[in-house]
Amino acid sequence: MPRWDDLSQWLKVQLVPMVIRDEFLTFNIRVHPDLERRWVSEGRDTRTQMRNRIRVELDAALGKGREFFFVIEGWSRFTRAPTYLHVHGGAAIRDLGDDLKIEVAVGRAAGHGLKGFSYVPRAIHSDLFKVEQAAYANYLFKAVRKPDGRLGERRLSMSHSLTGVCRSFWETITREVHEWREPLV
Repeated sequence: MPRWDDLSQWLKVQLVPMVIRDEFLTFNIRVHPDLERRWVSEGRDTRTQMRNRIRVELDAALGKGREFFFVIEGWSRFTRAPTYLHVHGGAAIRDLGDDLKIEVAVGRAAGHGLKGFSYVPRAIHSDLFKVEQAAYANYLFKAVRKPDGRLGERRLSMSHSLTGVCRSFWETITREVHEWREPLV
């Protein structure tokens, strides 16, 4: 079994439903065109900008440390061409009403609902995660290999809290395999 650092991003996302004990809300959010233009013109790392903004908004709405992850992309599966930047991801739901708070927070992180930003129709979509299967991670990573000058090569972000619990889970379930493979002295 590979060690945590050797796992693919795809497999790390596959662990998310196993470690989030409560439900989680999936989201598809379009990055506001004004933010996208600013980040690209200033040469900023759009993934890092989005990650930091989501962390700030979720902390404000739900308290510190809420688990979340996302993949950022700029490809349309319908037109098979570049499109606006958008994120696909999820965040843990712990209490009644968290789903709405998460949707609003992630929307704000992407520039929606903020003073001075125009309204963008159909920019925010969310739904409860329903079925653990490879298809969800496949959907998230469908365009990560598509070249895009607005994005770096790394397209996945996971909160520190989620990375920690996924890593701990992986190390727990693979410990016996690694201990068994250690050379005998």
